[in-house]
Amino acid sequence: MAHFLRADNYGAIAFWGAVPFVLLLRKAWATRVLQLLLAIGAIIWIKTAFSIAQVRLEYGESWLRMALILAAVSSMTIWAALTFQKSNLRERFLPTDSVNKPSIIAFMLTAGILAIAYYKVSFPIIITERILPGTAWVGILILGIYAGWITEKLLDRRQTHIWRKRIWIVFSAVFFSQLLLGLLGLDRFLMTGDLHLPVPAMIIAGPLFRGEGLFMPILFLSTLLLVGPAWCSYLCYIGSWDYLASTKKRKPKPLPKWSCKVRWLILILIPLVALSLRLSGVPTVLATLSGIAFGLAGVALMLLWSSRVGAMTHCVIWCPIGLVANWLGKISPFRIRIDDSCDECGACSLACRYDALNIRDIQNRKPSLSCTLCGDCLKRCQSQSIGYRFLKLNPETARVVFITMVAALHAAFLGVARI
Repeated sequence: MAHFLRADNYGAIAFWGAVPFVLLLRKAWATRVLQLLLAIGAIIWIKTAFSIAQVRLEYGESWLRMALILAAVSSMTIWAALTFQKSNLRERFLPTDSVNKPSIIAFMLTAGILAIAYYKVSFPIIITERILPGTAWVGILILGIYAGWITEKLLDRRQTHIWRKRIWIVFSAVFFSQLLLGLLGLDRFLMTGDLHLPVPAMIIAGPLFRGEGLFMPILFLSTLLLVGPAWCSYLCYIGSWDYLASTKKRKPKPLPKWSCKVRWLILILIPLVALSLRLSGVPTVLATLSGIAFGLAGVALMLLWSSRVGAMTHCVIWCPIGLVANWLGKISPFRIRIDDSCDECGACSLACRYDALNIRDIQNRKPSLSCTLCGDCLKRCQSQSIGYRFLKLNPETARVVFITMVAALHAAFLGVARI
């Protein structure tokens, strides 16, 4: 920390000062994360030693004592990392089960995504940096640990649906809290300093009306490539509202057959209306009011219809982004399939709020187009006939890969909500 203090790098001081607190988790994967961070610290010391030595050689100054000191510091850092391999510390800090590799990978993915965003974007993209300047790396550390923690929770089959709901609600709360703070005058909490409507349909309509601003569409499409339509069941900032409304009814009812046609009609109309408003020179204020009206109509649909039928009518019918996610999400290799051991009991359909597991879907051995890979159906299947598919991996491994990926994306999205 003294090294970073001399460089006036207070963010790095805060980061490395927070690193030891990882041990408070007392989890196998957390200690491995700490070992990884200590290894990175050793590399930083070695790199620093070479940099200082190069400068001193250029000025003809002595560098040997400095090199010996930093070599000792690097060695102590590596020794600290290896200490956790000792049996007494393993028994104290590590549980009896094996190290949770998915949690470690989720930590690394989250930290990597946020670090790239931090270096590549010119404005303060990390949420902690917006709240308290200089704390971006502390935020990355916290979010990486959060990703590892929720990965562990989501991997528990008995608790997956519960934790999916919890983290989804947390994401929505953080997202709209920042929006509220921005509306109250704190511009740093608005998307790049400007107000953008928190209506998913605006991901399509906004750029078409403005003729610019492709960040959200690119981010959305990138997510589809990684986890397919799971954007709708894990990463959408408003989808949790529809989910909570639908779960007021214990058993979901099938949606009417005409709902699919309405869904496609809305998807066609949204870009046409956006282009028409732009070409006709409609003021931005009126276009914004139109977007607000569309969003409020969707919320009304949740309250009046989703809560009565037990299905997520806003997400399945009203939201055009939902259909795009279902359709273009096929570019991702992740799937949910039903194998031949299924006895067609229909228990899975009682857990599906996306109207994707009607009797015909079960007979076809795969959910319908509206499936978002939420995985809620897995807990209801007593014969474990439903499972994730990813390339040629077995269903359980595919599920682990999927949850690890979606947990990392959730944590990263949480860290940059309302950019």
